[in-house]
Amino acid sequence: MLKHISHIFQKTIGETLSDLLQSRYAKQLILVFSIQAFSLFTSFSISLIITNLLGAASYGVFSYSFSWVNLLAVLSCLGLEQLAIKELPNYQVLNRNDLIRGYFKYALRRVIITSFIVSLSLFCYSFFLNQPPDHSLQKGLWFALPILPVIAVINLRSAWLRGYHFNSLSQVPDKVLRPLLFLVLLAVYYFFIPDQLNIYAVIVISMVSILAALLAGNVFISRRILPEVTDIAPAYDQAYWLKISFLLFLVNGAYFYLSQIQILMLGSLSGAKETGIFSIASRLSDLEGYLLAAMNVVLAPLISKLFAERNMKELQALVTKSLRIGFFFSAPVVILFLLFPAFFLHLFGDDFAAGTFVLILLTVSQVVNFATGSVGYLLTMTGHQKTAVQILLFCALVTTLLSFILIPVLGINGAAISAATNNILLNVLMAIAVYRKIGINSTLLRIR
Repeated sequence: MLKHISHIFQKTIGETLSDLLQSRYAKQLILVFSIQAFSLFTSFSISLIITNLLGAASYGVFSYSFSWVNLLAVLSCLGLEQLAIKELPNYQVLNRNDLIRGYFKYALRRVIITSFIVSLSLFCYSFFLNQPPDHSLQKGLWFALPILPVIAVINLRSAWLRGYHFNSLSQVPDKVLRPLLFLVLLAVYYFFIPDQLNIYAVIVISMVSILAALLAGNVFISRRILPEVTDIAPAYDQAYWLKISFLLFLVNGAYFYLSQIQILMLGSLSGAKETGIFSIASRLSDLEGYLLAAMNVVLAPLISKLFAERNMKELQALVTKSLRIGFFFSAPVVILFLLFPAFFLHLFGDDFAAGTFVLILLTVSQVVNFATGSVGYLLTMTGHQKTAVQILLFCALVTTLLSFILIPVLGINGAAISAATNNILLNVLMAIAVYRKIGINSTLLRIR
């Protein structure tokens, strides 16, 4: 019986992989997957270097600082980057280059102004109220805050490229050039002035690599997109943009908040060391869904396009095939983390063995994540932003309450319980909503 089931599974996956590789999306998927794989390798190399050279507490400072900066950079985009992914494909179909030109000017101006205000506001809050209490975390945050507007603009520019279906190119500045330059600069610093290497120097190195990513992204935008709209008088649809971007802002902001809340609260309540340990365990658990995350780069604008064309059959086929491939590649990672959690954590240093329970629990909860597919994009790219917002705000409330209750008592284990509860609750509710709203089964339960 087991042999028969195994044969069916292998046959299904084999046929799905073959179909996907022969589809018109194959080249984009392969390129994006390769870029994401490279980013994954360099990202973990950076984590290994920082933790082994400087320890868990220093990594906690790095993680805490950029958790705040990345979260606020996402919020500073005001949903305008998600609006690009949703609307730019439609404007291209309608040949509305005037609206595209107007959107570019409108979005860039608002994001730059907002990100500067947010950055300055957080610095004032931290400085005058002496937050967080841990001085090393506070100093790290101050070092990282000036780069917040740059990250916000990078996020916006990347979305523009994705909206034009330059999916792989949109990933190059942040996923290839940035980590590669970071490693090069870190190596130069280590070999020439090792006695001055500390976590604040690492933060500055990271900021330099982020600036380089912005410059590269500007070149891609200037060469691939702007020539099509530069000489066209801009048109504005601000009322519509505000309405849709606000809903997308709530969705994307809530998603990012839910991914960072435990790190931010651990930093405020438990200090740098526990923050670093939890960050590593959480990042390891995220490995299970990295292929799905890579495919989402391609899938998001395609979902919008296929839904606009009312091509539901192809949309269902695309969702099902990508989900099966994601599961096929994620399952071995899940098994390894469940069987040998301590081994993988010890790679980052002896202090990280304390994250064993965290890694096991988050690994189990992540299974629900990649087993339900691209549920967030399926709602937001098909006009059901309000439903997504309702679910996300409910989950944000539950997760925040759990974090406030459990982290002071259980530390990183409390943070793990909070994060795992969120992973399961959020994805199950989203999958149910996708099926009810658009009739798409986004889960692995679909056989045919």
